[in-house]
Amino acid sequence: MYLARYRWMFVVSAILIFIGVALVQIHYQKKIERYQLKIFQTIVQRSVDLVSSGYFQWTELKEAIEENDKEFIEEAFEEIKSLDPYIKEIKILDEVPDFEEEYYRIESDGERLWALFKIYDSMGEKMIPDKTAYVEWDMEGVLNSIGASVKFQKGGKKTFWGLEYTSIRSNWFPISFWSSIGGVILIVILHSIFVRSVLRLHYETEGLERLVSIVGKKDHYTAIHSRNVAKIAFLIGKKMGLKRKELKTLEMAGYLHDIGKIAVSEHVLNKSGKLSDEEFEIIKKHPVVGADILKEYSELSHVVPVILYHHERTDGSGYPLGLKNSEIPLLARILAVADVFDALTSDRPYRPAMKPEDALSLIKKMPLDQKIVKILEEHLSEFIDLKPQK
Repeated sequence: MYLARYRWMFVVSAILIFIGVALVQIHYQKKIERYQLKIFQTIVQRSVDLVSSGYFQWTELKEAIEENDKEFIEEAFEEIKSLDPYIKEIKILDEVPDFEEEYYRIESDGERLWALFKIYDSMGEKMIPDKTAYVEWDMEGVLNSIGASVKFQKGGKKTFWGLEYTSIRSNWFPISFWSSIGGVILIVILHSIFVRSVLRLHYETEGLERLVSIVGKKDHYTAIHSRNVAKIAFLIGKKMGLKRKELKTLEMAGYLHDIGKIAVSEHVLNKSGKLSDEEFEIIKKHPVVGADILKEYSELSHVVPVILYHHERTDGSGYPLGLKNSEIPLLARILAVADVFDALTSDRPYRPAMKPEDALSLIKKMPLDQKIVKILEEHLSEFIDLKPQK
């Protein structure tokens, strides 16, 4: 009698415990699913933002798409995929961007997810009117990376961006719970580090731009000259077949090459007559000062040698180290040619601007890399067009 009663109580207790555990698992499963979906959304949203601002608001890629420069486009797309391994496909559609959003729209058919991008220049002003960029994500890959207990498929529960999902029930609650939480924490940490890195680069670069603007207020010529040199150096590099990373380094170096002049007085910068020996020694320090400033920004370390050596000359007569020929980094040799060409063809307090043809004749006699000068000569009309017309 008593044994039968205890057996019945044991069965009831076991059933209640089982139901309780099941309810707890369902509760935590739903909570985990909400976290996982939020993490998934954050991962993709950040990827979309970075692809839009970093690539489809970039003058060089815009021009490459307009000119159908397949090699440049493919290189840029491969770089995007290397930054986000969960990007499945990138292509350019011959379609007018048919959406109201300013830069992009995220779309789905319930189980697939893609984004459509408008293609702008770096200033976000000029857009290609009849082209749309298409980027699709590997949904399963992203979900697996966070140990998700959901999958996207049509007919499931509706969530953000028109996606639909169903639950994948785990075999045992404790394992599924901690593995899911661990996956979420790992992704949060990794993406926090990545985003901090991107933000740090953004704000540090913004700080440098402010320094350049300060120099520009001291010497208006330097601000205009820096923009011109960046354009000229970039085009020289492009004609030489440099890769995208080298071109970006060259362009950035062009904008920042005279940042060291922040340590030079306005009197010296804007002097209408010949500089004294003492004043010239002060001017000669600006590559070193500029390099020292940039060394404080780890993400810009690759620009430092270009800034430091852009006044070196092939015969060893330059500064600060008196390097010769191949001792001078290639990008610094390119920047030197761009720097001299723009300086000679610009008005200065002590002389009027030279005609481009006359400037080229003079440059051909200077201790600069004449192979680079030859490129300038062969495409002179294109380089002339880069400079603002008076």
